[in-house]
Amino acid sequence: MRTLRIVTVIMLMALLTVSASAKSDLGFKSLGVRVGFIMPEDPIESTVGFGAQANFGTIATNIALDGFVEYWSKKYDLGFGYDATFSEFVLGAMLKYYFPMESSIKPYAGAGLAMHFGTAKTEYANPFGGGTVSASASNSDIGIPLVGGVDLSLSPQLNGFAELKYAVTDLSYFGIFVGVNYLFGK
Repeated sequence: MRTLRIVTVIMLMALLTVSASAKSDLGFKSLGVRVGFIMPEDPIESTVGFGAQANFGTIATNIALDGFVEYWSKKYDLGFGYDATFSEFVLGAMLKYYFPMESSIKPYAGAGLAMHFGTAKTEYANPFGGGTVSASASNSDIGIPLVGGVDLSLSPQLNGFAELKYAVTDLSYFGIFVGVNYLFGK
């Protein structure tokens, strides 16, 4: 796992170095929302997540820079009066390569780096004194999001998208996302 992260960071740094001399068009290009079906590692069950994303332009031909935030949470009954809640807040950046096509559908693949802030909490009824007893833990970790998807022009100022995402981190998860971006300056 650690080797994969190191290799990905080296690849991203090499890509940024090579693209430094390439034609870039950086700036605040779009802002959007996303919703997704999240499938975390066991023992956490699948849930729905949501977030926002921004496009900051291209750093080279067909290579876009995006920023994103995501949040998901899952609460369920463990039995015997125990409840568990797992949640994750993600803040990251991603490079997406758009495959050249003569179409309104633009497929892409990408990778990036993200900070994952996770929490786990359990609650149970106190059998001795009444009331509720709770315990919680939190963790932060650097992760690598890997994505593949398509953008679709919905209007001159709206783009829709659908993407598959795998987040490699302490609590890895797979997600299927859809959303819409509002394009600035068109």
